[in-house]
Amino acid sequence: MAQTPRERAREQTMTRIIELGRQQLASGGVEALNLRAIARELGIVPSGIYRYVPDRASLITLLIVDAFDSLDGAVVRRDDPSAQPRERFIGLVGAMRQWALEFPQRWGLIYGTPIVGYQAPAAETIAAGTKVSRRLAALLEQSTVASLGQRSRQLDADMEAAAKDMGSELSADAMEMALEAWVRIIGLINAEVFGYLGRDTLSEFAEFHARAVSRLADELGL
Repeated sequence: MAQTPRERAREQTMTRIIELGRQQLASGGVEALNLRAIARELGIVPSGIYRYVPDRASLITLLIVDAFDSLDGAVVRRDDPSAQPRERFIGLVGAMRQWALEFPQRWGLIYGTPIVGYQAPAAETIAAGTKVSRRLAALLEQSTVASLGQRSRQLDADMEAAAKDMGSELSADAMEMALEAWVRIIGLINAEVFGYLGRDTLSEFAEFHARAVSRLADELGL
């Protein structure tokens, strides 16, 4: 069904609100997010913005979903479905790194320090937030993961539940490695984006990153 003029106008306004939110985020981080300033840019009275975005937390949620979608888009554009799983894995991580370096504030919004007083609504963020990790899990379905040894019943159940949530048929060992890989990938990128190793420790972080990802691919059986 075609949109009504009113629906189109609302959609355009929401798109513009997200664009302005991105600009605020890029210029000053989460602390710079300000609905009244966005209202001024839109040329509407401050109270008018609340017809579109109820509060600052809702703006943060919109920007989180937008960032996750943008990150996933970067991964999809980099992917070559005809390539071998190892190459696709390295490409996936490389796309994540490039996006994070290009948009450090947006990366920080989704993988940086938690925002004090803000709790992301699962119903609105989980689908977008797991897109890339689901792609990783799908790649690992084509790998051979060595046995990781016996787990407790609870951890086994956790791995089974995690695979089910991902819509994946990964074994418990493969799921455990997938989660470990994800944590290591995020940590590796955070170290570069936020300078966790010190700005002068590594003059060639790109090489350090590539070697770490290659070793991880080996451990994943890719």
